[in-house]
Amino acid sequence: MRTLIHRRVTSAALLLVASVACRPATLLGQSNRPVLAVFAHPDDERVIAPLLSRLSREGREVHLAIATDGSKGVRDHAGIPAGEALAAARKLEAECAAKRLGVRLHLFGLEDGGLASFANLGRLRTELDSLIGGVQPSAIITFGPEGGTGHPDHRLVGNVVTQIVQGDDRHRRIDLLYASLPTERLRTAPRSSPTVNGVAEDLLTVRVAVENQDVVAGQESFACHRTQYTSPEMAAINGTLAHVWNGLAYLRPWNGTKPRGAIP
Repeated sequence: MRTLIHRRVTSAALLLVASVACRPATLLGQSNRPVLAVFAHPDDERVIAPLLSRLSREGREVHLAIATDGSKGVRDHAGIPAGEALAAARKLEAECAAKRLGVRLHLFGLEDGGLASFANLGRLRTELDSLIGGVQPSAIITFGPEGGTGHPDHRLVGNVVTQIVQGDDRHRRIDLLYASLPTERLRTAPRSSPTVNGVAEDLLTVRVAVENQDVVAGQESFACHRTQYTSPEMAAINGTLAHVWNGLAYLRPWNGTKPRGAIP
């Protein structure tokens, strides 16, 4: 069984693995295939933004897919009602964030807050299946079962991505990684809203060192999402994330198993 698990973690995951004591010098020499990140809303990418920045900065082709149009994310400070105007504003924000991170953006435009229907889940699966087939990623990063803040759309996107990867033999060599934050570090982090669901740190076996310039890039990309957060709210969230990351991006393989021999 251990041998089987070891084989399941392909070179793409191995080249993402790092720890405080062992940081990969580059990702380029290991694989030239793209990495795909899939999330529900514009701004969800903040949980893994420094990693996306690092991959792109080092020459990796990185794609970011956003499932919904964000049209129901109404905030009083933005003064934009739910609907097409807000969707248009959030599209521009997503483009701004993707440009800062150096990633290629794919917007599916599905109903915000409405993925939990047979029709929308079917459309999501079709869109994702087509994108995965076209991009041919070596690794996919998405939400795990905890869904970040726990938003139903977050959980559903991660579930559909997982179903696609696990359900088709064509995707057996794709490494599926869940982006998350360690519960233990969240407990001691400065408070911010919305609160985030964490995962036990020992399950987050894929850890990638990120440099300060990548943390800054993540903060600057997050600053694009002005319809969703005031400046003080962004500052508080950035403080939480900086404390929790502490120089590392945290992920785990879909089965929660530590890649044997990948971390010293």
